[in-house]
Amino acid sequence: MLQSLLHFAREKTWLLLLFCIAPVVIYIWVFKAIALNVNYIAFDDITILGVIPPFGEASLYERWKLLTDLFPEHRLVFSRSVILLLYGIFGKVNLVWPMIIANTCWALCAFVFYRAFTRLGISLWYFVPVMWLWFNIQSFENIFWGVSSLCNFGVILFFLSALYYAAFHPRKIVIALAFALAATFTYGNGLMVFPVIGLIYLVSGYRKQFFITLFTAALVAIVYFIDFTPITQNLDISNPKQVKEGFFGFFGFIGSIATLTAYNTPYSILYLASCVGMLFIALLIFLFRKEFVKLWDPAFLKVRYENQIALFAAGIAILVGITALALTYKRIPTDTFEGMYKGRYRMYSVLWSIALYFAFLSLTKKSVVTKFAPGILVLTIALNLVILHSNFADAVNNRRAAITQEFNARYNADWLGLSMFSMDQQHYEKIRSYYKSADPIAEGWNPGTKVLDVQCDSLLSPETVEKIGNHIVIRFPQDFFKAVKDYSDGPYILLKSREHVYASPPFQFAVPLKTTARRLMYFSKGAYGSFHEATVEPGLYQVYLLVRKEGRNRIYCTGSTWEEK
Repeated sequence: MLQSLLHFAREKTWLLLLFCIAPVVIYIWVFKAIALNVNYIAFDDITILGVIPPFGEASLYERWKLLTDLFPEHRLVFSRSVILLLYGIFGKVNLVWPMIIANTCWALCAFVFYRAFTRLGISLWYFVPVMWLWFNIQSFENIFWGVSSLCNFGVILFFLSALYYAAFHPRKIVIALAFALAATFTYGNGLMVFPVIGLIYLVSGYRKQFFITLFTAALVAIVYFIDFTPITQNLDISNPKQVKEGFFGFFGFIGSIATLTAYNTPYSILYLASCVGMLFIALLIFLFRKEFVKLWDPAFLKVRYENQIALFAAGIAILVGITALALTYKRIPTDTFEGMYKGRYRMYSVLWSIALYFAFLSLTKKSVVTKFAPGILVLTIALNLVILHSNFADAVNNRRAAITQEFNARYNADWLGLSMFSMDQQHYEKIRSYYKSADPIAEGWNPGTKVLDVQCDSLLSPETVEKIGNHIVIRFPQDFFKAVKDYSDGPYILLKSREHVYASPPFQFAVPLKTTARRLMYFSKGAYGSFHEATVEPGLYQVYLLVRKEGRNRIYCTGSTWEEK
């Protein structure tokens, strides 16, 4: 029966196209549902937009300095250029626009994968798992964060393009080097594209191209590291705790797709991802076990190495490995082991998975590939859908957190978020005028009024108002709060004094996957708000609930107060 079903599927072109397009449609739907024109959780978007005011009057040299200024240890020429181009064309920068450009870069990566895949000369059905792997939303931070998306998605597109030309068109070295240069000035690990493609040229027997790449890399590095001042701590190898976290963090970075969720993951699952990372590396070594000698000979011009797909897969894995090592060295002291699993890093685990898959297709007997292909297809589809279920709520919560962060920065001149980025409110408002956010929580009332009481629609009492650790937590567990217009809709908790007004996003959770399948529901009942005490100035506060529905705000009194001392 299974063989009959497989034969039926192979003969249906429309079904093949459906399976290829479906993950893209899901991805676009998620983007459309969540993407909003607000500064994201950190102030990186605001900082990048700061290139606009001085750029117009600057000299050519000053413009180069503005484009290449460290951020904080990367030269984000691509991101700044996109922002300046958008502003130059439209006179403003809707923050959804750079997200669209960045996610287009992500989609173009799939096209590069397809171009590489066609070299195998096998059925397009074998490409379907790549689509389901690539268009998952586990790296949702990048999807909805203008600066991070341009950096992370841009550098991967330029890297894959450079690698494609190095592996499949080695004589077109100018194109490969141009993409490597673009990657270098897109994000920090982009500089490592030069040694990767240089190694590809070396092991494939193109020694002239290898030396040209080496020379170009040296020149670019000299320019890149002028006035380069690192500001982060590095891993201390004399510290056993850091060494342990670095060891497991390195492998966890590679295997992070196994955690399924990006945040609030139990440590047992994080260590499981470390084990998966070790397995990923072992599998790649196993697949290449017969190729190492063949890769050695071309370096000494004995023969050319002909398996270009294997080179492409190896190049991807090498860059992921270099990135993992660099992040382990730079991030463990500040972000610790858990920080290696951040949402914006998880695309590298997907990259390694695709490298494994290409190595499997190019280095394994056809009979073995045919045997395992249906299982791989089912696994990648299931993985995509489980990741969608596990991460959609977090993506929504983060987007609402961005809305409240912008609100808090606008109406509290001494808010900690602005102080952390050495930014005064006047500068913040000036930059905000370039992207003209709607500030949805402030619609329909005046948050800046110097009064304690706000006019309420009716009374809606919370279950608890309490301090847990360093956080003020307020829970509304009984009601369903459905988003109707978009995911700016939802229940926001307010703390209002005479001098300050703070908003917390509603944190809502997904129901278990089996409940979603059985009852066709996603968000669980209720929501809660949380304020870190460091972001709330001392004073007596009234607690309010602002419910945004269909793009309109209604404010409810709660009958509760909070005194912050």
